[in-house]
Amino acid sequence: MKIKFEKSKMLEKLVRAMGAVSQKNTHPFTEGVLMETTEDGLKMSTYDMEKSVRAVVEAEVILPGACVINAQRLLSIVRILPESVITLSVDESLVVTIQSGRSSFSLHALPAKDFPQMPVIAGRESFTMEQCALKKMIVRTAHSIAQIDQRPILCGAFFKLEQDNIRVVSCDSYTLSLCNLHTPIVTVIDNLERTSFIVPGKTITELVKMLSDEPGEFLTIMVTGKNIIFNMDNLVFSSRLVEGEYIDYDRLIPKDQPIEAVLDSKAFASALERAALISEEKIAGSTKNYVKLSFVGNSLQITSKSANGNIFEEIEAEHTGDDIVIGFNCRYLMDTMRTITTEKVRVKLLTPYMSATFEPIDEDAEDQYIYMVLPLKMKE
Repeated sequence: MKIKFEKSKMLEKLVRAMGAVSQKNTHPFTEGVLMETTEDGLKMSTYDMEKSVRAVVEAEVILPGACVINAQRLLSIVRILPESVITLSVDESLVVTIQSGRSSFSLHALPAKDFPQMPVIAGRESFTMEQCALKKMIVRTAHSIAQIDQRPILCGAFFKLEQDNIRVVSCDSYTLSLCNLHTPIVTVIDNLERTSFIVPGKTITELVKMLSDEPGEFLTIMVTGKNIIFNMDNLVFSSRLVEGEYIDYDRLIPKDQPIEAVLDSKAFASALERAALISEEKIAGSTKNYVKLSFVGNSLQITSKSANGNIFEEIEAEHTGDDIVIGFNCRYLMDTMRTITTEKVRVKLLTPYMSATFEPIDEDAEDQYIYMVLPLKMKE
C-alpha cells in the first residue's frame, strides 16, 4: 500500500475520526484507524464498539492496500510533519513509513482483516437538516445530560421528531433543558422507523465537534431500531442508541409560576461568576456550591457565604409578583446562563422549594428553549 495526500485534508478527517477511537486500551484494533484505498482515494474507519466514523480523504493511490494504524500515533505524526504533501507506505511486514520532506517515521501496523466488524448502515427512511441548527440545539441542551446516573436514559439526549418540529430534551435530575426547532424539513415523518430516540451523551460530545457552524451545510440523519447515523460531507458518524423510555419531562416543568423577573443576561451571568469564587467550598470530601437569590422589588440580590468569605451582588430586575428568596447550586445556574445568548432572560418562580424556569427572550427566533433548575434547601 502506498498513497500521497495533503496534510490539511488528512488532519481534518482524522481529527473527526478520533471521536470513535477507544480510550480504554481494551483492544488494539479499537484504538486504531482502518486505512483502505478506494477509487476515490483513502477511506478511514474507526470503531470503539459503540460509535463509528467513516471518512473519505482525497489521496493519490500509488499502490492499493489496507491496514490498521494506531490512531493517536498517526494523528501526532501527521500534525508535526513539516510539509504539506505526505507519503504513506506499508510493506509486506506491515511496517508503515510516513514521509514528508526530509522527515520520516516508521511504525508497525495491524492486518486489516482483523478489524472489528462495523455495523451495517441501513435504514428505511432519513431526514435532512442544517448542521448549524442541530449544533445550536445540542449546545443549548448538552449541559443537562447526566454524566453518571443509575438510569442510563438520563445519560443521553432525548430527540422527538414531529411534522414541523424537532425537540431535544436533557435532564440530569438537577437541571432540565428543552429546545424546540420549528422547521419544515422533516417531511418523511410518517415513514421513519422511529420518531423518538435517546442519543448517548458521549455521542453528543463528539457530534458537536463534527458539525459545521456555517449556514447552508446540511446533514442527513437516519434512525434504525438500535442505531443513529449522521451523514455529512465525506463523513459518516454512527452510534448505538440508549434503550428505554425517557422520563415524562412535561410533568416536571411547572405550568403556573406567577412570580416573574426579566434580567439582563450578561449582568446576571457575570454576577454568578463572581459569586462562584466565594460559594464553592469543599466540606468532608464533597463540594458545596450554594448561592442565594433574593427577588425584592425591582432588584435581584445575589449573596453567598462560606469559609472563603461573603459576597453581595445586586442587579436590576423587572419584577412582578411576590418577593421571594431561593437558593441554588451556583454551578447549575452558571451552566444554564452560559447557553443563553439573548440580551434578556425571563425567570419564573412559584415557591422557594419548586424548580425555577429560565426562558431566553427572543420573539423572532425560529427555535424556542427553556431551562429548569432545581433549588436547594436553604439554612436559615
